[in-house]
Amino acid sequence: MKRILTHSALAAVLALGALSPAVMAGAKNKRPKYSAAHAAAVKKCNEDYSAAMKEAKGKRGKDRKDAEAAARKTRKDCIASAPK
Repeated sequence: MKRILTHSALAAVLALGALSPAVMAGAKNKRPKYSAAHAAAVKKCNEDYSAAMKEAKGKRGKDRKDAEAAARKTRKDCIASAPK
């Protein structure tokens, strides 16, 4: 009797272990796929942000902080307005 219960419990654990990767793989692909236009828009936003940050590096003090903050805000707005 003990042997039957042990084998049944082991079989149940192995079955659950075999099913869990399939369940996790299904949950991983729930991310939305963005269009090529979205990817291009985000790439342009990031390039503009990089250029603005490089330009801000040449400034000093409050001007630099303001330029960096403006670059971050512009990038955030640009990505928010990008087509999905």
